Amino acid sequence: MNTTTTCVEIRKLAGTIGAEISGVDLKDLSQEEFQDIHQAFLDHGVIVFRGQFLDPDQHVAFARRFGDVMVYKGFEKTYRKDLPEGMFHFSNDGKEKVITENWHFDGTYYDAPPAIGILAPVRLPEYGGDTMWSSQYVAYDSLSDGMKDLLGRLRVRCESHRSSRKYQLEVMSAVHPAVRRHPETGRLSLYIGNPETCNCFDGMTPEESAPLIRYLYDRASQPDNTYRHHWQLGDIVVWDNRCTMHYAVHDYADLPRDMYRMTINGEPNRGPVDE
Repeated sequence: MNTTTTCVEIRKLAGTIGAEISGVDLKDLSQEEFQDIHQAFLDHGVIVFRGQFLDPDQHVAFARRFGDVMVYKGFEKTYRKDLPEGMFHFSNDGKEKVITENWHFDGTYYDAPPAIGILAPVRLPEYGGDTMWSSQYVAYDSLSDGMKDLLGRLRVRCESHRSSRKYQLEVMSAVHPAVRRHPETGRLSLYIGNPETCNCFDGMTPEESAPLIRYLYDRASQPDNTYRHHWQLGDIVVWDNRCTMHYAVHDYADLPRDMYRMTINGEPNRGPVDE
């Protein structure tokens, strides 16, 4: 357990990613407490708070401490009008499968993908429904020097086919460095999203790209660089979308599962290819 100069207490949840923060009330944070929280967020990639029970307005207020709230361009009509601006309601709607049941970054089809996600459960199934996160710092660090050199010269093309099909919206696309430098920590991480979204390197065909993308995608989610979160009502989880991927485990059949998510604006990805 790490204790800061404030009452903030930080406990690692896994070897390479994730920490639980206690000793704070997110409804009434001092600037000093938030600074400790923000540093823990940068250090661990995913931070967990238990027993907070924030209402939607309090959820938004906490999210704004991290930056400007993002509304997904092109998806405006999918937001509920009775919720605060930028708050997205995820529901399985009784479906046997959900679109987030895979390892992915959020918003890879934007030139400036979202930086941060802040998620809270509203209704949970009787069993299952965990969310997993994986560290892309660790995924990158585990590669050979030769592979790092190759990827440092590549860009990956990402398109919104999956989300656009689900919500019947126009397909969007963007191109990003395959290796991203974090704008705050300066660390390098792997930026290869779900192959159904990021399916080819720029200047190459999907067929040419597929073997390497699949290899990297598998490396990105090795068990020893993941954290699996078992949700409880009252939780708040904040993750760094710039250096982690996540996976919503759909092992609860058609039981109800509802979550509220806030998203913070990001910046265009930069990596060795840009330096």
